[in-house]
Amino acid sequence: MLNKLREATKAQHEALEGENLANKIMDHSITEEEYKLLLLQNHAAYAATEDSIALHLKNYSSTKTHAIKLDLLSLGIEKAETSLEFQCVNEAEAVGAAYVVEGSAMGGLMIGKELKNCPHLEHLPDQQFFSGKRDQIKSWNEFLKFLRNKDFTEDQKEIAARKAQQTFDLFEEAFKIDLIKL
Repeated sequence: MLNKLREATKAQHEALEGENLANKIMDHSITEEEYKLLLLQNHAAYAATEDSIALHLKNYSSTKTHAIKLDLLSLGIEKAETSLEFQCVNEAEAVGAAYVVEGSAMGGLMIGKELKNCPHLEHLPDQQFFSGKRDQIKSWNEFLKFLRNKDFTEDQKEIAARKAQQTFDLFEEAFKIDLIKL
């Protein structure tokens, strides 16, 4: 399953990495307003996906949406909504979506390590979503263990791969959200 998901999403993954504001954290050029937008974009994507995944995967408990809400509160943003629609209808779809959602933790770990090196963000309190702490990847490791210990049919692999691609599409849509006024 893991190989199928990697192969099906490789091009989207590479494209998405180059198209979002997180790159400005990596090169330390991000402003506080851009960081707020990045958090709001991520909130839109994770809020749209996490609950639907949890409906179909036993023991799934991602906390990304909650962590983003805490960071937004620390920046004075009390309300964050999403208009993005997303739904998983079975376990295979939830696996595909979770691959994208949980897999993002690896990039988030690297991004979090660079956050305090950004001159416009160094005054922020410790962040929850981009914390830079290794415990961020705990749920990714649990997800990998789940994948390795479960047998999937070829049909389930195809369904999961399509949903992973749709999930990347949703994240791409979220990263196009622009800040109107905070």
